[in-house]
Amino acid sequence: MFDDLELSFGEASHAPAEIPDARSSAVQAWRTSDGVLVALGQTINDTHWMHWPGHVSFAFSTRDRRVTAYASRAVGRGIVKDIYQRSVLPFALQALGAEALHASAVHSRVGVVGFFATSETGKSTLAYELAKRGHAQWSDDSIIFDSACAEATVVRLPFRVRVRGAPSTPGPRASILPNRAPVAALFLLERAQLTGRQPVCVEPLAGGEAFSALLTHAHYFETHRPERRSQMIQFYLDVAARVPTLRLRFRPCLRELPRVVNAVEHAIASLENSVGLQS
Repeated sequence: MFDDLELSFGEASHAPAEIPDARSSAVQAWRTSDGVLVALGQTINDTHWMHWPGHVSFAFSTRDRRVTAYASRAVGRGIVKDIYQRSVLPFALQALGAEALHASAVHSRVGVVGFFATSETGKSTLAYELAKRGHAQWSDDSIIFDSACAEATVVRLPFRVRVRGAPSTPGPRASILPNRAPVAALFLLERAQLTGRQPVCVEPLAGGEAFSALLTHAHYFETHRPERRSQMIQFYLDVAARVPTLRLRFRPCLRELPRVVNAVEHAIASLENSVGLQS
């Protein structure tokens, strides 16, 4: 399901002639945090579409292992490939049966540690800073679960590191990391004006709270299909019950970033110690 999906290019004239109305109940709209429309999703017969209006449309279905891009002439193939890898692939895989979470992640000795949150909270920055301390970065913006596994397991996909003020670079070489790994823990990131001297607070999330947070940050396509939505809900109920999920609250201040990273490293070390791994 994961490593044989490929991107191809088609003639823009073969895309739907009209972009769907974002107000339609059959259309999914993705917007920035301040409400600006970014992309639209729809299903026509058995084909799923994602549109970046005026720029590019992508089509995929369960009939084959291909995502076809229909781009305007003004949009270069490098930009199309970037949109596909970062924004389309997680939704395509989710529509085809996987589950996807809006999260960055690093790989530890006990498995993958993920950081999920709304955009611009600091997911990518935290994973990048941990990678600088020797924790191999697993993903930058999405983690993909293999929903067929009994335990929470994620698969590795290509990605580029994107952190403000840092160059965009490919993720770690394929030889460094396994193709899939268990999920050791998940952190919900929240910016907060904490009082006192501590700039960071780590606390466990109860099962119900963890489930609600995971569902809020899940990538999904076609929520109007009841059976697919039920599958997704059951999956995240299982994840919330089995995977340690913590809330990481921190002051949004760059000079406090090292202390935030220290807190995460301490939590990872605690996980490793709990299963008998010693440094």
